[in-house]
Amino acid sequence: MRRFIFVLLTCLITAWPLSLPQAARDTQTAPVDNDGLQLIVLEAPNCIYCKLFRRDVAPTYRASKRAERIPLRFIDLNDVDEKTMVFIGAVTIVPTVILLRKNAEVGRIPGYVGPENFYHSVNYLLAQIFEDDDAEY
Repeated sequence: MRRFIFVLLTCLITAWPLSLPQAARDTQTAPVDNDGLQLIVLEAPNCIYCKLFRRDVAPTYRASKRAERIPLRFIDLNDVDEKTMVFIGAVTIVPTVILLRKNAEVGRIPGYVGPENFYHSVNYLLAQIFEDDDAEY
């Protein structure tokens, strides 16, 4: 009987996930009321480029003034609720940064593009929404 319990516990311990995906642990950033704009990052567990994005891009973006109005949120690709978010097409590359306006996709940045190209791409996406160059975003 003891051997059975030992084998059962060993199986349970090895089958239990040791850690949650990074996106599941991102509880510090919540959506804010900012005319319905959201900047979300869809990522997958064990994605090396998602880790690079979190290391190279996320800290500098969160320190920017733009992050106060449009925070960067991480969502696990497997946990996306497609009933509340409307995407233009399927997400096939991770990480994918998606700009949502009132939960509908305005544009996206597929894949890891590095910090500089990320900021240029975000500026381009926001310019599509706001024609005014003096917008506070």
